[in-house]
Amino acid sequence: MFRHVGIFIISSLLMAGPSWAEQPYPKGDPIALSIAGDFYMAPQWSPEGDRVAATGSNYTGLYLIDFPTGNSTQISEAYSAGYGFAWSHDGSKIASRISSFDNMRRTHTLVSFNVDDASMEILSEPRSMMVGVPLWSSTDSHLYLTYADKLESFSVLNSPSVISEPLIYVNDGNMILRAADGLSETSLFSGQDRISSYALSPDGSLIVYSSSGQNLWIANSNGTNLKNLGAGIAPSWSPDSQWITFMVTHDDGHSILEADLYVINTKGQSRTNITNTPGQLEMHPKWSPDASWIVFDTEGQGQLFVQQVAWR
Repeated sequence: MFRHVGIFIISSLLMAGPSWAEQPYPKGDPIALSIAGDFYMAPQWSPEGDRVAATGSNYTGLYLIDFPTGNSTQISEAYSAGYGFAWSHDGSKIASRISSFDNMRRTHTLVSFNVDDASMEILSEPRSMMVGVPLWSSTDSHLYLTYADKLESFSVLNSPSVISEPLIYVNDGNMILRAADGLSETSLFSGQDRISSYALSPDGSLIVYSSSGQNLWIANSNGTNLKNLGAGIAPSWSPDSQWITFMVTHDDGHSILEADLYVINTKGQSRTNITNTPGQLEMHPKWSPDASWIVFDTEGQGQLFVQQVAWR
């Protein structure tokens, strides 16, 4: 059963808050954050947890949905603006790779949107090929592309031209650890399936990733102590770096037939299904900054929901 956005969320917030106990569990039913009929997908919490950014159908446009009211504001209408977009760490900007068309010729441009006034800073020249999605450096001074053929970085405003910190990114399905000086790179997890999604823990000590075979793995961020967590894709960390939420899907080769959300701890224990709603395909979970909520979208319906999480 899904409840509607509004007073219920506000009253729940008064009782919410992480206790940082041993085991998370779903508290009550999922609550609608967006209105049925409005199509959103790929939600991402702001660093402050007061709103969710999401994209529209076919990754067109970018929207901000206030939490808990569900009020929505569009900040971009651009094609592909929502594919792999990324919040800055200070919550003031969203990086995006937008597309435009000129006489049937498609070009891509890396941009940064100011979330307060929807103004846009152009960070690259338009190009016909821009492989990869943007990530922010730790100080928000640069953007770099992951899932790209090679590492590219882009200065934001008047930042130095070179990133001077270690980076983790994916190149040709392989995870690469780049040294802070940029002079050496190490391939992690060699011999594994191609990496389809990954997330670095908030404290930087661990990395979780999913392979093309839809299996979930966890390791130290230097690539050591690799552990199999079982079936799963699209992982997201709890704020304390102790728990991971992810989705498990089943398809017929063409369409997704089943999709549920789970949580598991870093030891690979206490794997728990937090959604089990017949007829609903829950996808792309993201843990809120205060650990009290998990936001997700619904395949085919395009409605956003939040699941309250309690701890015991």
